[in-house]
This record gives sequence, C-alpha cells and structure tokens, in this order.
Amino acid sequence: MKNTAFLLLALLLCAYQTKNTPRDKALESLSNAERAFSATSEVKGISHAFMQHLAEDGLVFAPTPTNAHKLYAAAPASTAYLSWYPAFADIASSLDWGYTTGPYQLKPSADAEKAVGAGFYLSVWRKQPDGQWKVAIDMGNSFSPNLLKEETYQPIPANTKSKKAKGAKEELLTKDVQQVQPYFAETLIYRHGEYPYKYKDASIEPAANVVYTNLGHELSPAADMAYTYGSYTQPSEKGEERGHYLKVWKMLDGQWTLVAHNLVPDKK
Repeated sequence: MKNTAFLLLALLLCAYQTKNTPRDKALESLSNAERAFSATSEVKGISHAFMQHLAEDGLVFAPTPTNAHKLYAAAPASTAYLSWYPAFADIASSLDWGYTTGPYQLKPSADAEKAVGAGFYLSVWRKQPDGQWKVAIDMGNSFSPNLLKEETYQPIPANTKSKKAKGAKEELLTKDVQQVQPYFAETLIYRHGEYPYKYKDASIEPAANVVYTNLGHELSPAADMAYTYGSYTQPSEKGEERGHYLKVWKMLDGQWTLVAHNLVPDKK
C-alpha cells in the first residue's frame, strides 16, 4: 500500500514539474504578451497597441509589408475597437522566438454590440535585449463575423520524438517558393473568407498553382523555427489573384515543415 501511494505521489510530482518546465514558462510568457497586446488595444486603441508591442523593425501588411511604427504613427485617430486572444502558440528551443495565432474581432466602438469585422491573426514574436517580447511580423486574415467561435487555448507541446536539428536558410528559401508546400497534419491554413483549418481537416487538397515571390525571412536563434513572407499570384476564374503571404516553419524530423500558411489577397 505504501509503495502504491509513493508511486502515485511520484507520478503527480512528475506531472506538476512537466507543466512548469522552462519551456512551459517561456511559452506562457509569450502567450501573456499576446494577451497584453490585445488589452492595450482595448484600453488605449489600435495605433497605441501596435506601436507599443511591435518591434522597431516590426512589419504589418497594408497590404504590402510595412513598418508598423511608421504606419500607425501616421494613422488618424479612431474609435474602432479591436480585440483578440491566442488559440495556438509555439516557441523555439532557444525560448526567445515563437508565434501565436487566434481569432480577432473588430467593432466600430467599445460599446458596440456587433462586430463589423473578424478573422484570425498570425504573429511572430522575438525577445528583445531587455527581455520583453515584441512582434516581429503580423498578418491577419478576415472572414465574416458570423463564423467566429470560441477557441480554447492550445499551446503546442514540445516535440520530444523529433531529433533536434538546425535548419539551413538555403533549404528554407527553396521550400518557400515551391508550389507544392511541405504541409503536415497539423499545418494551419488561412484563406480569405474561410475559418482557418488544419491540413488534416482539409476537404480538398490546397491549391498547388500559387506562384510565390519571397521578400524576406527570419530564422530563430536556434534555427529550428522561421518565418518567410512575400507576394504571390494565383490564377482564378475571375483572373489573376495577387496578394501577400506569411508562413511559419518548424524543423520536424530534420526537415523544414510548414506549420502556418497565411495567404491574403490585396483586393478583397
């Protein structure tokens, strides 16, 4: 009986410690930075929030990649109310670089009952020399507010089965412009007008006729996560669609694998 009780106590202690590893704490601090970003937007307004929480070189899409500080410093005053929260988050093994993504909604004012805009954002964060998290790049994709649903926060667990490996920049940039992208079951796919879905839940295979032009990239200090961004063209029944993209990558089983793929047309 004593042995059973001791074993149970050991298992409970192990579970507690697992939830409080340095990675868990760092990932929670990243998610809390995202929550603080939204809270600033709700209290002080959109422009103030983006200037406070984006890095000095942080990019947003308007619709081309644009320095956020320059954009929002010149933005006119607005009563628009933008709020959001993280649904998924992951972090590099260096614990100083990661991404968050989740639903957002836009209202004409804080006291408005109905949202006039909605979608999913994708933000990549990096720690600054002072230890603060700041957004390096941010892109939102929109859909009807009627599609909004409550999401439960799901931090991505550490991949203990995959060997740790550093990814090469050259391989990343080669894969970035391939028309057939290296998806895996959990890849998050964002498309205008649709609620984001995972590759494993796709009803049809994602289009392989998109032509990508890379405009920039960044690897995490551990070189196990990265983002790429750029412009794209895609033929459609209405003519050629042009837009911009943001992709987040992770080294899985020694290969750069796409974990988030966001395409946003310039004209909606």
